[in-house]
Amino acid sequence: MKHSYFAPGKAGKYLIRDMFWLNNKTHAGMSSGEPPLYAHMTTPDGHFDWYWEDSSGRLVQASYEVDDVTILNFKKYSETWFPVKTNGVPSIKKFLKDSGIKASQTCPGMFHKCFEHAFQADLLVNPLPMLGYVGVIGSSKMSKIICNREPNMENIPLEYVIDELRKRRNIITHKENMEELARNFFLGDGHFPYMNPDIYFTDTEEKFIHETTKTINQNRKFEKDMADLLDYYDIPYEWFNLDTGDYSETFGLEKTFDKNEDPHHHLYDNFVDKKISDKWISDYVKNYP
Repeated sequence: MKHSYFAPGKAGKYLIRDMFWLNNKTHAGMSSGEPPLYAHMTTPDGHFDWYWEDSSGRLVQASYEVDDVTILNFKKYSETWFPVKTNGVPSIKKFLKDSGIKASQTCPGMFHKCFEHAFQADLLVNPLPMLGYVGVIGSSKMSKIICNREPNMENIPLEYVIDELRKRRNIITHKENMEELARNFFLGDGHFPYMNPDIYFTDTEEKFIHETTKTINQNRKFEKDMADLLDYYDIPYEWFNLDTGDYSETFGLEKTFDKNEDPHHHLYDNFVDKKISDKWISDYVKNYP
């Protein structure tokens, strides 16, 4: 059985990919940020493929091979890793936003031709763009287009996608441990800049707490938004509890590991005194149980 993984932010997308690699299984994922849209496919023996659509509607593919011995041991292979550096950063997102690449924002052409490759993967992470919905996962903007059933991608073979998803075991993640969830957003990878005078919306501690709190709550709501969307398309799914769920049983994996053992998982950025961040977290749990 092949699996699809629907998840908001901070919901184990790295971890599940790495577990599938460890079990010699293939992975595919759709981008989880603002357009341009891209797809990335990986195999446990170190083969990477990326797909995007150019301004003329043509499907573009890039491929790269790494040593299969290193793929599970180097932290650099993030979801956005790309072998070509843009302004010194090896990121597919930065690469596609370069004005010289001219990647399509809405994919009216042949991007959907890569879906067949994606559906061959043992694990498909974030299939939402394949249903026509692209944006920052868990954001209010993304929730709005999903709840209003207003897809922002063009030329999506919807019937084909729905039919293929119905053949898979579709998982929607749920986070139960609110203390850990809050810690992930306040201190984890990709947290908001803290008291940076050049970033107006988080240039004070109060603003930082407000924006982070709003983001956590929106991501909690996003779980239900995804479930409602799959119900709308009559796509079967099941919930997976990220705190108590059995990865081996749900995903058919012989080998599993805790996120603290994952070489690609960066834990927390302790940029303030622990007493301060602990209060942020305890206040959140108290106010939003």
